[in-house]
Amino acid sequence: MTVVSSERLSKDMQASARQLVEQVGLMPQMQDQPLSASDLFFYLTNTSMPMAAFLRDHGLFTDSDGLHFDLGQFPAIRDVADKVIAEHEAGNLDGVWKQFDLSTDEDADYDGGYILIALAALELMYGQQQPRA
Repeated sequence: MTVVSSERLSKDMQASARQLVEQVGLMPQMQDQPLSASDLFFYLTNTSMPMAAFLRDHGLFTDSDGLHFDLGQFPAIRDVADKVIAEHEAGNLDGVWKQFDLSTDEDADYDGGYILIALAALELMYGQQQPRA
């Protein structure tokens, strides 16, 4: 598991800002401010309580130490987020929608699309890291 402090995350996001916005679709919450950790946290904190528990169980959460994540768990998280979107588009709200207590159109964004954006951002910044000497 990787832990990145909020300060380090903000610096890494600013260093990759153009790619995060243009390639990943991560948008700053305040247009007159540079990207910061709080922008990424926004994409991860608007989930339902059951989804937040699922993310935590799969190593993706924030606390006073910063952002915790496990790149190896991203496929399982991505699979669920994709199902949230696919089931919403199909009008099937019985599968993961019932499992994660989802009920509104916004849930497709918050518990699907936003999670996918956060995963893509983290993969862009930390997915190809070389071991440090």
